[in-house]
Amino acid sequence: MDKMTAQHPLYDRTSLVMNADHVTLDAGTGLVHTAPGHGEDDYKVGVKYGLPVVSVVDAKGYMNEYAPGFEGVFYDDANKQITQALADKGALLKLDFFTHSYPHDWRTKKPVIFRATTQWFASIDAFRDQILKAIDTVNFKPSWGKTRLYNMIRDRGDWVISRQRAWGVPLPIFYAEDGEPIIEEETINHVADLFGKYGSNVWFEREAKDLLPEGYTNPHSPNGQFTKEKDIMDVWFDSGSSHQAVLAARPELSFPADLYLEGSDQYRGWFNSSLITSVAATGVAPYRGILSQGFTLDGKGRKMSKSLGNTIVPATIEKQFGAEIIRLWVATVDSSSDVRVSVDNFAQTSEAYRKIRNTMRFMVANTGDFDPEKDTVAYDELGSVDRYMMVRLNQIIKQVKTAYDVYDFATVEKTISSFLVNDLSAFYLDVAKDVVYIEAKDDPKRRGMQTVMFAALLALTKLITPILPHTAEEVWPYLKQPEAYAALADMPEAEQFDDESQLLDIWSGFMDFRSEVQKALELARDNKVIGKSLEAAVTVYPSEPVRDMLDDVDANVMQLLITSHFEIAPATTQAPANAEQFDDMAVVVKHADGEVCPRCRMVRTDIGTDPKLPQLCSRCAAIVEANFP
Repeated sequence: MDKMTAQHPLYDRTSLVMNADHVTLDAGTGLVHTAPGHGEDDYKVGVKYGLPVVSVVDAKGYMNEYAPGFEGVFYDDANKQITQALADKGALLKLDFFTHSYPHDWRTKKPVIFRATTQWFASIDAFRDQILKAIDTVNFKPSWGKTRLYNMIRDRGDWVISRQRAWGVPLPIFYAEDGEPIIEEETINHVADLFGKYGSNVWFEREAKDLLPEGYTNPHSPNGQFTKEKDIMDVWFDSGSSHQAVLAARPELSFPADLYLEGSDQYRGWFNSSLITSVAATGVAPYRGILSQGFTLDGKGRKMSKSLGNTIVPATIEKQFGAEIIRLWVATVDSSSDVRVSVDNFAQTSEAYRKIRNTMRFMVANTGDFDPEKDTVAYDELGSVDRYMMVRLNQIIKQVKTAYDVYDFATVEKTISSFLVNDLSAFYLDVAKDVVYIEAKDDPKRRGMQTVMFAALLALTKLITPILPHTAEEVWPYLKQPEAYAALADMPEAEQFDDESQLLDIWSGFMDFRSEVQKALELARDNKVIGKSLEAAVTVYPSEPVRDMLDDVDANVMQLLITSHFEIAPATTQAPANAEQFDDMAVVVKHADGEVCPRCRMVRTDIGTDPKLPQLCSRCAAIVEANFP
């Protein structure tokens, strides 16, 4: 049947029968009418068979002169009239209705129709391969973005660069008297100069003759009459040229850009158009890297929409939780893909932020009398636990900076939070209380721990600045640094220490040991043997490797465990039956003998040994007498 003709049921003309792949037998009769002016598939098959591209509906949706007998009828109303006309002619064999998928406008939710209109196109066929090669020079985060952009460029057709809008950046095209378009380097450069001097509005303010170079002539306009294009430029062509307007035009900036950052929808938008215009104009990609992010969905995974009433307004969250909570939440999620969010997420993030803030506040409060210029203790003179924390701090610095370099903000947040909460708050700072609160102001052990705290506070403040800028700037004045603001300071550099491998091995073993002792303490607490850990007297019956590890730690293990008594049983001693058994040791927890010292809060048997200070233990009495005579 291909290329047969059929008599038109309403008009005195024939219609061509054509074969098309988009028509199938699994829906309908397999026979459809074709309107090349009203649909992409119809247009393609119409061009293939040489049909004229006619649009029978005007810009307002009314039938025009190409639909005789229905002129001026709104297209939806015309459906009924055409059906009736077919019935009157005896050409309507059957009328039926069925539900099918149909495109709707995303904003108004109303059905749309397609119309073929005269437009300006830009073809990339001549340099498509050059664009594809330019993609290979770009670093993509996430990596799948490269494939997505590559496939879009590879399969892209001509770019419709004209739009019918009341205002925008004009297309610098003139028309001669015979309708011939005028697109010449001379006229375009002149218009560009006018735009540079007066802005693009000059196109709408002046007549065509006043926009052309003085004395301009064209053989297609013997009378010197010209008109100007009324269409504006596609906004993606406009924004896609920003690399030239922003980077190339400013000597203080560099081209290409280090990074283009936008939503994942911009692979068909800004990333795409910028790449095309840049390769066309300069031969290279406009960016060295692309970082794309997903969108926020509601708690049920639906797109946020005003019409659905499921939007979360950032200003509302800011008032309820603060801007830092929004930033921190963003840093906790995989922003490369779409993310569900609800108010509960911000409540949880607020709790995480509270822990970060409280730990930072503790370090600020306990370094108030520390002058880094004169009180800093050299690394080699620090205690074992202090050196271990310095090693851990520099591991964190390295990990966080590496994560920042690849825009892995979730790892940045997780690494910093874990160090603050687990290494510092739950261990080192808890242990430090017995030193910084109790020892003399300039005691070497106290200054050593303050050295670590200050180093951690300074480094972590710099590291959190991109994510928690307000918090960082709150801390910054207490650090008395030369930069006026944390945001002006360089990121910290990670240091390496000669003994760090040995320290990490030793303290990894100790943290395992500590974890088992804490389990024994918790069981004793459950059995009402003790309340707080400082009420405990701990005796361990270790294996030989654990015994060696405790020697290698070279620290006050009782202080590290925050107990009032600690004892390592002799190697030949058998653990009693009531000991808590672990793979590599046994632990006995008893209530410590003695009374609570009101100053250090430890349970001691030497309360009142100094008659001048009868309420204090001997340690606290000696410190008080020496420093507060």
